[in-house]
Amino acid sequence: MMSVRGSSARAALLMTAASLLLSLVPLFVKLIPPESGIPLEEKILARAAVSLAVTWVMVARRRTGLKPVRPRLILLRCLTGTAGMFLYFHAVAGLDLADAVTLNRLSPFFVLIFAFVFLGERLLRLQAAAIVLAFAGAVLVLQPGRLPLTLPGIMALLSAVAAGGAYTTLRALADHDSPIRIVFWFSAFMTVLFLPPTLLKGSIPCPRDGLLLAGIGLAGAGGQLLMTTAYRHAPGGEVAVYGYLSVVYAALWQPLFFGRAPAPAVLAGGAMVLCGGLLNYAVGRKRPDRLSDASSREAEDQPQPPP
Repeated sequence: MMSVRGSSARAALLMTAASLLLSLVPLFVKLIPPESGIPLEEKILARAAVSLAVTWVMVARRRTGLKPVRPRLILLRCLTGTAGMFLYFHAVAGLDLADAVTLNRLSPFFVLIFAFVFLGERLLRLQAAAIVLAFAGAVLVLQPGRLPLTLPGIMALLSAVAAGGAYTTLRALADHDSPIRIVFWFSAFMTVLFLPPTLLKGSIPCPRDGLLLAGIGLAGAGGQLLMTTAYRHAPGGEVAVYGYLSVVYAALWQPLFFGRAPAPAVLAGGAMVLCGGLLNYAVGRKRPDRLSDASSREAEDQPQPPP
């Protein structure tokens, strides 16, 4: 039997690999050039269709029922999650990669706020301090003194709000519907929603863009599976912090693929978001009354993420 320490180490490795794969999703989205003629809806469809296929296979193997216990909450999760992904993909297309990913990683802090307001969960002082620190970092990334404040920057921030709302519904669904059922309906919802516009205005991709579309779906689905496996080897609070590696990966992809390093303000803002995440993680681990971390629910889904 694997020791507790060995199990935690394996979970950390799995989560690190999952964050790496999931960081490739916005990278592949951004690498598809505007002149390709591939609309945003087609990129999201690629993301959703692969996830739908994967969850369908998992449902068939486990013979899990698909009838929702709380259909209204699942519908709310689908609406907020889809909005988060739509906004996030838009933000990725219009911002530097590191900017978009850093702003989207504010979603766990919106979970804290929404869970406090709507679910009555306690918000400790140190968690409030973590929220303030993270949002101060977001202000640095957005650089509001540089007028006008860009629409993609606002969309990146709104994607974190929508993703935070989606993950809050996952908390409410925790004791009712299984993660696989939730992911299946979320993926099916997005597939049905974005298939018609893709058929109407989508384009047949060239081989390079076709590979990038496939990469969006495969990296997203692979990241989900690795994250789900990681949470089986260790408590969510021990591995959720590795999700913030997406900010680090984005800071690496930007100079490697786009030839420019993130601005100093973005690096400083990203560091503040990371520090806020670490503080929230440390406080959450010590809470005697903590529920499953929202990020552990995120493992069954998709950063925003964001969206």
